Amino acid sequence: MNPYTNAVVYAVVAIVVLPVMFGLFKTPYTLFDIVLGALAGATTSWIPVVGAPVSLIATVLVLNWRLPASLYPDILLPVFVARLAMIPVMLWLRMK
Repeated sequence: MNPYTNAVVYAVVAIVVLPVMFGLFKTPYTLFDIVLGALAGATTSWIPVVGAPVSLIATVLVLNWRLPASLYPDILLPVFVARLAMIPVMLWLRMK
């Protein structure tokens, strides 16, 4: 699959899923924080070979830097759920 498609899908899914998860965890956030974390993850996903884990780490680090919340569970779990939510979207796009 096209790396640009992967990056866009990750950014869009993260921007949609992270606010829902932060709402469940009652984590204070701004839309700018979400967009910044999603863009950091999407941009670093273009790194050859190690892009997937680096993008996950980049998203977690940016959100940890920006949000006044604890790393676990307030940031890590929502980011992992957003990453898991990306799987059905990618599978759907692959079938098209």
